[in-house]
Amino acid sequence: MTLVIALLADKNLGRVAQLARHISESGVNVCIHIDANVSLRKFDGFCATLSDCTNIRFSKRTACAWGEFSLVEAELQMCRDIFAAWPETGHIQLISGDSLPLKPVSQMVAYLAEHPETDFIESVAIGESAWVVDGLGIERFTMHFPFSWKKQRRLFDAWVNIQRILGVKRSIPVGLKPYVGSQWWCLSRNTIQAILNDPLKSTYDAYFQKCWIPDESYFQTLVRKHGHEIEAKPLLYSHFDHQGKPMTFYDDHADILPDLDAFFIRKIWPGADDLYVQFLSPHRKAPSSNEANLNQLITLATERRKFGRTGLRMQGRAPNQWHENQPATAVPYQVFSGINGVFPNFNNWFQTKSSQQIHGALFAKECIHFAGATQTGPGGLANIVRIRNASPDSFLHNIVWETRDRGLTFHFETDDLVEIEKYLAQDPNARIFHLEYSWILDLMHMDIRDPEVLQSQAIYLRNREQAFLAKLHGKTAECTLIHWTLADAFNDPASILSDILIAAGIENQTVPMLLPERTPFEGLEAFAQQLKNIGVDIDSTFSDTSSIVSQTSDPVQAIR
Repeated sequence: MTLVIALLADKNLGRVAQLARHISESGVNVCIHIDANVSLRKFDGFCATLSDCTNIRFSKRTACAWGEFSLVEAELQMCRDIFAAWPETGHIQLISGDSLPLKPVSQMVAYLAEHPETDFIESVAIGESAWVVDGLGIERFTMHFPFSWKKQRRLFDAWVNIQRILGVKRSIPVGLKPYVGSQWWCLSRNTIQAILNDPLKSTYDAYFQKCWIPDESYFQTLVRKHGHEIEAKPLLYSHFDHQGKPMTFYDDHADILPDLDAFFIRKIWPGADDLYVQFLSPHRKAPSSNEANLNQLITLATERRKFGRTGLRMQGRAPNQWHENQPATAVPYQVFSGINGVFPNFNNWFQTKSSQQIHGALFAKECIHFAGATQTGPGGLANIVRIRNASPDSFLHNIVWETRDRGLTFHFETDDLVEIEKYLAQDPNARIFHLEYSWILDLMHMDIRDPEVLQSQAIYLRNREQAFLAKLHGKTAECTLIHWTLADAFNDPASILSDILIAAGIENQTVPMLLPERTPFEGLEAFAQQLKNIGVDIDSTFSDTSSIVSQTSDPVQAIR
């Protein structure tokens, strides 16, 4: 009694030929099924490359489609062809063309010789486990599926919904209980022949032809009827992710692939030259890891793919990341609001005190003001307003992530993008320094002569600031807010700037330091009265102008 490998392939025939030749030269018979969708020219060329291998046979070709009964037909045909070519067959192991042997094939032959009647197949009762991932469960056995899931997805989904609404339920053949599992089985001669010769086979075939993905249920169900010793452990290792997609192995895995409890592994990327050399070599290296390590890596990769990394927005997780309760940004960052209105050269002054790069208004409506006026910001973020505005919070997440090692500091002004205000307020990593009423200084120096234009602009800026402060003080706000008035900035600028330096991680200096130049404020009291005279209510947002105008504008004050 001998082992025969049934090899199912439809692409990358060069790699398939390498695999088949390796198995053949190991002394094990191989039966190959090439999808009839592959052109005759390619098929003939493939056969020619293996013509010197006397223990390789080619099965009658069937045009196969994913999720349809044609795959089962191809497998059944291979079984019939195998028994006709090699009557002494003891086990048939089904593998795919993108598989590789984890161990010498001779070890598998010896192992199966010790278990001549055992069927190695994953066979799980439907509805009694979480084997089905992101797909239909019992409905794959009780509904009709005339449309292709891959080629006619809308019709497929619509037809499933219609059947649910109408309560359509096909009957499962008497005596059968549906089971599902990996399609890559290794079955004994007696079990396969019993399936092929079952008097009800035509009934079963007609039933499974209308099931969804029958290659994951046909043999898995019928083995329960005809098998005697079932080992629910496939001899081919494959892993499916949380979306039910098979994991692909690359050259990067060459040193971490463990000595798995399996004889074959799939799914191998066709460009993984190192893996093909490693596993098809007669003098292969012993694995340097173990199964636990690979499983830990898979678990970590799955968690990262499902939930990402704290503080990072990524294309691979869109659009799900916008529908989840996202964690905060990666690290704390600083936002200066209204500081430039009083200290126009604040950035240059700050840069002399800190090695931390400071950006301008990253959320200005017309432009993104990266430090140094560059067109490309940290992490390759482009100075393209349209892209930033598509998802301002993702833009913030990514720039914080890219500057997490050196820190992020930027300005946010009263007239900047309103869509990011709520997120700033709710982000516990945001440390916002807001100097209230500074927009009045900006407005004063704009020297607007038209009263209506001045009134409109003043009311707009006043309302924008009040709305921003309402968010920063709101019930859902989690940011750290340090808040001063315009009067504070002129009465005690040294204290304000000292607070900023300490928050930036710069120890308060004992040596006097020159303060940055302040915006001229002569005429501020008269300008405030002018705003009141044209109908701008600033009483609630601007007060104590007399204490401000009584100060001198000496720029040589110091922090001590």
